[in-house]
Amino acid sequence: MKKINTTNSFLQRQTKQNKNFSIMSLLLFVFLFSLASSCEEENVNVLLQDMAEFDKAYIPVLYYTRRGEMDNAKRSVFFLNHSWQKVNRKYKNINPENDDWQEAFRMTDAWLSDAYYSIDAMQPKDAYIFLDHVRYQMMELRMKNGIDYYLDDVWEFEASLDLAEEVAVDQMLCLLDYCEFEDIVKDLNEQWKIVEEAKVDAELFDLDAEDLKVLKNQKKKLQEAIIVFNQAVEEMEGENLAMTATFLRQAYLEYLAGFGDFISSKHYYASR
Repeated sequence: MKKINTTNSFLQRQTKQNKNFSIMSLLLFVFLFSLASSCEEENVNVLLQDMAEFDKAYIPVLYYTRRGEMDNAKRSVFFLNHSWQKVNRKYKNINPENDDWQEAFRMTDAWLSDAYYSIDAMQPKDAYIFLDHVRYQMMELRMKNGIDYYLDDVWEFEASLDLAEEVAVDQMLCLLDYCEFEDIVKDLNEQWKIVEEAKVDAELFDLDAEDLKVLKNQKKKLQEAIIVFNQAVEEMEGENLAMTATFLRQAYLEYLAGFGDFISSKHYYASR
């Protein structure tokens, strides 16, 4: 009678079971990792949506303040504050162990309060400074947490524009080494290139086909204004330089306005 090797058979079955268990464990790990990644991605998308909603309320206030239309800025503040309170309540305490996260929301709330006070006092320059702090507080928060957001590229461009315009309209431009000013303009053009190449998330900002058409047209006008400004820089003619810088600012504001919710801002004020 042939002897059955029960030991080998048992080991073979055990090895097969272990192998199956390893495969199942791997599949379970992959599933859980995918689920966690999916949940994390979904959470980030919700956060971005809420941040976009805040910026849609923020942009009308920034727009009117920069143009010196303080009565309109006053009316728009109510919708902005409403939007901020929703974001602040929802996210301020979501990450209590992260000091940077807590500080970002605390400081944003403080900057907004200062901006509201300045707008009420009809002080556009001070109000713009505080509003500027608000967006960079949010920018820093997203940067530290690795969150990509289209408007952050736009804000970086505006920072370059602020500096270029400040120098261009200054009557004492002659006191600055012109090469330094050219470096400022070079940075402006580099930041614009980033904006130009970045893709707008139409869904995130609730942009329909007509909105995108208007935005595309405003972007084209902004590009043309940059070209005119660059030509003025090459010519080194002070008066023309100041005029083209102001024209560039207006073109930028019209482009930025395409992301703002001016209608809801007006309706919210009217419904109070």
